Amino acid sequence: MIGGGRLLSWLLLAIVSSLVFAVFAVSPPKRVDDVLYDVLARSNGRPPDSSILIVDIDDRSLAELGAWPWSRDVHGAMIDRLNNAGAKTIVYDVLFSQPSPDAAHDRALGEAIARSGKVYLPQFLQDAGGNAPPRIVGSTQEIAHGAAGVGLAHVRFDDDGVVRRMAPFEANGPALSPDLMTVVHRATREPGDRDPTRSLDQTLLIPFAGPPSIYRHVSFASVLEGEVPPSLIAGRTVFVGLTAPGLGPAFPTPVTPDAASMTGVQLQASILDGLRSGLMVKPAGPWGRVAFSLTLLWLLMVGFLVLPPRANLVLTIGLCLLGLAYSAAMFWLGHFWLSPITTVIGLKLVALVWGWMQLGRVNDLLSRELTRVRGIVRGRGAPARETAKEFESDVVARQALDLGEAITRIDDLRRFSADALFSLPDATLVADARGRVIAANAAAQALLRPSQTALHGASLADLINTLEPLGRRFELDWPQETERHEPIDLHLPDGRAYQLQTVFRTNEVGAGAGWIVRLADISILTAAMRQREQALQLLTHDMRSPQTSILALLATTPDVPPELAERMSAYAKRTLALADGFVQLARAEVTPVSLEPVDLSDIAIEAIDEVWPQSAQRKIKIKQVGDDMPLMVLGDRSVLARTLVNLLGNAVKYSPEGSTITVTLSEEPSATGPTANVAIADQGPGFSREEAATAFRPFERFERPGHDFATNGVGLGLAFVHAAVARHGGEVSCRSEPGVGAEFTVRLPRHGLSVEPASALGGRL
Repeated sequence: MIGGGRLLSWLLLAIVSSLVFAVFAVSPPKRVDDVLYDVLARSNGRPPDSSILIVDIDDRSLAELGAWPWSRDVHGAMIDRLNNAGAKTIVYDVLFSQPSPDAAHDRALGEAIARSGKVYLPQFLQDAGGNAPPRIVGSTQEIAHGAAGVGLAHVRFDDDGVVRRMAPFEANGPALSPDLMTVVHRATREPGDRDPTRSLDQTLLIPFAGPPSIYRHVSFASVLEGEVPPSLIAGRTVFVGLTAPGLGPAFPTPVTPDAASMTGVQLQASILDGLRSGLMVKPAGPWGRVAFSLTLLWLLMVGFLVLPPRANLVLTIGLCLLGLAYSAAMFWLGHFWLSPITTVIGLKLVALVWGWMQLGRVNDLLSRELTRVRGIVRGRGAPARETAKEFESDVVARQALDLGEAITRIDDLRRFSADALFSLPDATLVADARGRVIAANAAAQALLRPSQTALHGASLADLINTLEPLGRRFELDWPQETERHEPIDLHLPDGRAYQLQTVFRTNEVGAGAGWIVRLADISILTAAMRQREQALQLLTHDMRSPQTSILALLATTPDVPPELAERMSAYAKRTLALADGFVQLARAEVTPVSLEPVDLSDIAIEAIDEVWPQSAQRKIKIKQVGDDMPLMVLGDRSVLARTLVNLLGNAVKYSPEGSTITVTLSEEPSATGPTANVAIADQGPGFSREEAATAFRPFERFERPGHDFATNGVGLGLAFVHAAVARHGGEVSCRSEPGVGAEFTVRLPRHGLSVEPASALGGRL
């Protein structure tokens, strides 16, 4: 899943880089693109047009015919020589813009051109100055009137001064003037051949077949002197032009090693060769460049989202190579120029920026996590172990050292946890979120290994079921993902008993992380509980039955002396009271209480009613205070009633005749919440501070002179009260001083909202 911050960074980078790519695709930095174009142009070798022949006005010709310029009758003689030899087309790349001193020579040249009917002459653009459009300069009318065609011999330079393209037409004011090679190509091409000059492209890239020497060359002088056989000229397109060093202009091109190696006539021959071969390279338009760049960019951006960093590095390199390969294939096979240089550089920069962004995110995340881990593993007050990282200036190196330190500490913590787990005496299992065991201590292995089931990876339910607990079987979806699991007692066929406790673990974000399961051996405890139940059975049945029988015999045997019968009856009753008190105390300590909402005021009234016969017999008045307001608590009604009866019974026993016992019900706040209180105060002899501290111990009795009625107790009533109140989550206290009576207070957690008495409500209305 992708994080929100990472997605936002990705989206921002995608938008910004798309805009930048589009801008550079529409207006690319040409000098960068031209480097690759020149490499491809030099490697795109092909056979030249064999019908092209260049007649060089070279050093030999200058040596034999004299210094340049020559008399125009010499040029006329050359045209006649080429025409007689059968030249198909003559491109005479020499400008005769000014009349010669001898007009007869101009007429002779014009007549030779007219006789041939296949001579094409150049024109040039000359700056007219100011805002006026450049004017066309060509040969004089007397010379050019018989030419087969004229056209501009204009050279297009790129920004770096290299000639790579030609314009089929040049703007001349509101009109367009054709290039000389456009005129020659259209006049001499075979019917049905494709004409690149008729496209909508303003310029076409020249597909150079190779260096200037790739075409056949002959010297002007050798042709004029008849040294060249007519078969070499017949049927060919002959270019005549200046090639002698320093005589005419020379232009740098992608296929020439220096700036002075391709003359104008050689450039014109290369252009005509490209037009005739149909291999003129068409430059891609702005929309094509934008589509090409953005396609590669978005492939890379998608990879950033779904691929790991190493795969993204491979993807970046692959897309760069793909862009280069596609561009080269389109250039060589489709004669279409789509420069990939800016796109390739842009892809690398975007990958670098994304890498920096991700590295920054990782650095921040690593710093935060290392800080958090150090806080976890060190604990409060644990000193930091500063090592050589104090001398490290590199952030990554420091973080690597921090990471190593954190891993060491976590490993120590892991070993400590493992040692603690495996040293537990109870069988303990650790499971993952699917309920599969991932760790088990020695006690668990000793308990579960006899089943021949592999512990690691096994289901918790399957492992527990292998113990074959009596009357219970666990389903495969056990345990459920709840925070609280009640302990489960398991009784095995061999007599052993275990208590199964399950703790559901969550991670730091609250998601389920698994379980910890403990199997505590409670066989001894179960046996002790069984013996306790047997003892209680002995007290409740086996000891009560003989005492009841004794009392029955005494009642039905009139021959027993009264004094003996009274003494035996007292002993029997004391034994019965002792058994009942012990059973009540034991059950109050271990028997689960059934909690339900009850009114403590009602229970107090019931307890007062139960002890009323004893209090009335001794003329003791029981006064209840605060019974007009319900006091709701969660409790077992019978246990709470027995608790208050025991306290009231003790108060009646120790109170003098004619005294008053006060039962006060109240509610008061506390640190854990409101409590419902019952305070029972008598006017008896009271307790000392030491006696009050031990009043709730079992079998604790206090003899008071003049209170023989109190000697019948067995000392278990207050112990029952203490156990019963504790089982209800409350507390009981005793406040007393010798000679002023005693006050016992029971405090229980309040349940629900207090309800005002009806009289109070009526008063408000």
